[in-house]
Amino acid sequence: MQNENYGPGRGITENMPAGGDTRTLVVDKNRCPKNHPCPSVRVCPVDALSQKGFGAPEVDMDACIRCAKCVKFCPMGALALE
Repeated sequence: MQNENYGPGRGITENMPAGGDTRTLVVDKNRCPKNHPCPSVRVCPVDALSQKGFGAPEVDMDACIRCAKCVKFCPMGALALE
C-alpha cells in the first residue's frame, strides 16, 4: 500500500524524513520467527519494508520515513527505531 504523499521525490522526504529524524529502523532477526509473511510489510505507507520468501524483512532506509507503523504493528517486537 503506497501513500502518494510520502517517499522520495514527493517533496516530504528527500533522503531524510521531515524533522530531520536520523534514527535507523533495525530488524532483530532473533525475534523474527521467519516462518510466515511479515505482517509489518503491508502497513508501511512508503513500501520501505520488503521480504524475500519467509525471511526477516529488509529495510530501505532511503524510503523509510520513520513513522514507526511497522514497529507498532510487529507482533514479535522484532522492529525498532534506534
